[in-house]
Amino acid sequence: MEAMATMVVLIVGILAVSLTVLAASRQNRRNLIQAQASVIAERELERIIAMGCTGVPPTPCSNVQGLDGFTRRMAWAVSGQPQEVVVPGPVPPGLLFDVAVDVDPNLAGLYEGVAMGSPALNRFVDGQQLQQVINVRVLVSWQDNLMSGLAPDTRRAVVLQTRMVP
Repeated sequence: MEAMATMVVLIVGILAVSLTVLAASRQNRRNLIQAQASVIAERELERIIAMGCTGVPPTPCSNVQGLDGFTRRMAWAVSGQPQEVVVPGPVPPGLLFDVAVDVDPNLAGLYEGVAMGSPALNRFVDGQQLQQVINVRVLVSWQDNLMSGLAPDTRRAVVLQTRMVP
């Protein structure tokens, strides 16, 4: 009887350790995916910043504003680098990341269109409202299949943004 009780306690302990290892493994995988998405977002934002801001009022940074709505699909290659997925073409194995660029121009002297933020902010520098500032956001999203119990279309995302002026 004593041996059976010991076996039950041992089995419960092994089960608990197994569940802990499984949860840790799942969390590590989620962290890896989020780190990969962050690297893709950083590279895309750096690429846009490297383009520089060209154009004259009333359309400052027209070259960057032309990227508004730009989307592409990326995959993390076996080499440890992100690669663009060309459609039509073979889909690489692994997780696919959707990259989207959103550019908010400075319309009518209002930063980010009519958005003022919360709390409301007028963007002023030395008493002058910023007239030629644009806000650039890069959103990288992916299908999250690691969380059991979530809807099958659950997506996760990483968003980075910056402001640019000519």
